[in-house]
Amino acid sequence: MLNRNLWKNYRKYLIFLLLVLLGACSSLPSPPGTPPRANEKSWFKRSPADEVIFYQGISYLGDKEKAADYAKARAAFNELLNTYPKSKWRGLAETFIRLIDTDVQLIEKAKEDNTKLLKENEQVKKDNRRLLEETVKLIQANEQLKKDIQLLKSLEVQLEKREKMLR
Repeated sequence: MLNRNLWKNYRKYLIFLLLVLLGACSSLPSPPGTPPRANEKSWFKRSPADEVIFYQGISYLGDKEKAADYAKARAAFNELLNTYPKSKWRGLAETFIRLIDTDVQLIEKAKEDNTKLLKENEQVKKDNRRLLEETVKLIQANEQLKKDIQLLKSLEVQLEKREKMLR
C-alpha cells in the first residue's frame, strides 16, 4: 500500500520533471536585432521560483507521514503572493490561505470545545460521585429504617402479649 502511494507521488513528480525539461527545451528563435530572451515564448515566462514556492507551501500542508505545519505553509503562500503578484499560482495560493485560515479556526474551536467538554465531564464526574455518596447514605438510612420497623413490630407483638396476659 505504501509503495503504491509512493509510486503515485513519484509518478507525479516524474511527469512534472518531464514537462519542465520539455518546456525548457522548446523555445522560438529570437528575431534578429532583439536582445536574447526578450521574446521568449516558452511555457515558463517567469522564473520557476514562484512554482517552487507554491509547491513548497503545499509540502508544508503535510501528508500521511508528517503533520501539517500551517504557519509555514501560509508564510510560503504569502511569500508567493508578495513576491510574484502576477503568478499563475496566485489564485490557488489565495485559496490555500483561506482554507488554512478556516482550518486553523476550526482546530482552535475544536480545542476550545474539547476543553469545555473536559471541564463538563469533570463536573459530571463530581456530581456522579456526590450522588453515589448520597445514594449510599440513603440506602444505609433505609436499612436502618427497616431495622427500626422490625423492632417496632417486635415491640408491638410484645405489647399485645402483655395486654392479653393482663386481661
